[in-house]
Amino acid sequence: MTDRVDIDLEELAALVELLRDADFSEFRYENRDVRIVVRRGEVAGDPTDHAPASATSATTSSDGARPAPTTATTATAPEPGPGETVVTAPLLGTFYGAPKPGEPPFVQVGNRVGPDSVLCIVEVMKLMNSVTAGVDGVVTAVHASDGELVEFGQPLFTLGAVDA
Repeated sequence: MTDRVDIDLEELAALVELLRDADFSEFRYENRDVRIVVRRGEVAGDPTDHAPASATSATTSSDGARPAPTTATTATAPEPGPGETVVTAPLLGTFYGAPKPGEPPFVQVGNRVGPDSVLCIVEVMKLMNSVTAGVDGVVTAVHASDGELVEFGQPLFTLGAVDA
């Protein structure tokens, strides 16, 4: 007996179209029981070795007034200092630092955050994925700009330890 997985072919076609022109080395897509991993070129390290990703929650948005995405920057994760944590993009998409255009950002350098604090949104295919801190800390750096196309694993924020 084979397991049957339902895939929305229209959504899959839109995903393929999105990836066709994107500059990336690895893309992961998860929706219910469907998991798709697309890789280009050689992937360094063990493909089963996954860095812990920040928690995400997908919500849909009827807001179509987002700025046009800019091209992706090639960034390597900054070396975290003692007690620092680098929060990376959980998937390929467009980075937004505020809930809506014209509103203040979720966080700024110097803000104290908790594990469930939303730091930004990464949008892919009209799905808004909230990226949370995952740890207690203080925002010490923001590595992405509003409207920037970010890749899976690209550094977004550096969080420092909370002084006691």
